[in-house]
Amino acid sequence: MNFNISEINNWYKTEAGKINQDLVVDSINNIILDRYDRSILYIGPNDITKKIMERDKSFNSFFVSTSKFSDIKAEIENLPFQNSSIDLVVLVHSLEINKDPHAAFREINRILAEDGEIIVTSFNKMSFIGLFNSLPIDSIFKNKSYISISRLEDWAKLFSYEIHRIININKIPPFENKKILKFFRFLNNAIFSKINFFGNSYIMYAKKNTYKFISLKNWHKKNNIILGKFSKPMIHNNYEE
Repeated sequence: MNFNISEINNWYKTEAGKINQDLVVDSINNIILDRYDRSILYIGPNDITKKIMERDKSFNSFFVSTSKFSDIKAEIENLPFQNSSIDLVVLVHSLEINKDPHAAFREINRILAEDGEIIVTSFNKMSFIGLFNSLPIDSIFKNKSYISISRLEDWAKLFSYEIHRIININKIPPFENKKILKFFRFLNNAIFSKINFFGNSYIMYAKKNTYKFISLKNWHKKNNIILGKFSKPMIHNNYEE
């Protein structure tokens, strides 16, 4: 079962959700700092996405959603943008909401410019969240479809993205009880936060690598290898010295 927007919005209003939200907002904004002249799209549930955008100083950023609060109303699988027209896309739980996340990733890849960037944040099953599947606790995290880090890495490599950073954040179990949350707050202290495993959410930051086609006259030839036209060097024995 996929997550849905309303339950994610509602969870981020809980005490556990607020802790997760603050860390997600801080982490993403640290990555996109000082991108004043970039075109940026934010796609995800309204509440947390708007929180991230509050610190955005770009003059060309838009919130894309099917909700009435969006700047541009559209589905992620059919975005109203030209090919290679967007510099940065921030996906906030967007893939795990979507019924066909791979198709959504392809659409993002279509609109991203050469050397464009993508930031993805999702819930991490390899954390306390994953334990909720086996515990008798009523939670939005039970029986859900997760986008694992390894799966996302495979998609990124398939579309020739260079992964710059993957971080796991929020080590506190997502209980609703305030006293329990307060007891476990030490897990988000500096010492534990440096351990990049088992965070309830992960953030992946990657850059698109576009291999440009070069005219025949401008091929670079060195040591009997033709470089530039292909994604990998190609051995070629017939060329003019």
